[in-house]
Amino acid sequence: MSTLQINLPDDLKARIDARAAECGFSSPEAYAESLLRADAEDQVIDDDLEELILKRLDSGPSILLTPALIEQLKQEVAEIRRSGKSTS
Repeated sequence: MSTLQINLPDDLKARIDARAAECGFSSPEAYAESLLRADAEDQVIDDDLEELILKRLDSGPSILLTPALIEQLKQEVAEIRRSGKSTS
């Protein structure tokens, strides 16, 4: 495991200490590590989402996304959930 040392202003260190305790972390370091892991996971999700959007943009003609279409899609999803069918 690698080590990362950072210098923080006293007020920020106090806020991190307080949040770590409030959230039940064993230490401020564990709290900071969880924040960094969450940020890294968010980046992976963002990258995957961007890839999916680009793939869909290249997959064919686009359609106009209207409120009526959104409502129709919501109803279709609700029906799929009710029936237990898989979308894959």
